[in-house]
Amino acid sequence: MRETVKLGVRLMLFALVAGLLLAVVNAVTEEPIARNERLKADGSRIAVIGDYDFEALQTDTTGYDAIQSVYAALDDDGQTVGYVYELSSRGYGGDVVLSVGIRDGAVSGVSVASHAETKGLGTADEAPFLQSFVGLTQADAAQGVDAMSGATVSSNAVRGAVSQALAHARDVLGVEGVE
Repeated sequence: MRETVKLGVRLMLFALVAGLLLAVVNAVTEEPIARNERLKADGSRIAVIGDYDFEALQTDTTGYDAIQSVYAALDDDGQTVGYVYELSSRGYGGDVVLSVGIRDGAVSGVSVASHAETKGLGTADEAPFLQSFVGLTQADAAQGVDAMSGATVSSNAVRGAVSQALAHARDVLGVEGVE
């Protein structure tokens, strides 16, 4: 009986020490982990509009089926300098998830976050295709961007998503310069 009590006390002490060590490790790593998660989430947003703070907007996306979320890009004074759209559009092999930045009434960048498309989409091979959207101010103009060779359905998915972002910016957010 006495031996059982000793073992119980030892086990309790080991559990207490392990719990305390886990608490210390959690406290030390909590902020760096949160910062890295924030940077990862903001990575595609930063790629399309620049390094700003981002605030999720609650906006009506009825009729804009590709739009998953909209973020306002805020400068150091808290002023909105542009918007980032996170979109998902159906491609040939699955959904194409991308971010579109709109600043000063024009597309400032397009970044593919993930896809299940033909190899090449989301790599340097399509960089000229994505770059061709930069500067567009009209939703209809996005539909006129030349498709990537051999990836027509994937190209249509990206063109449709960019078009929806421009139309939403104009019609719902009232961004000036977008036609």
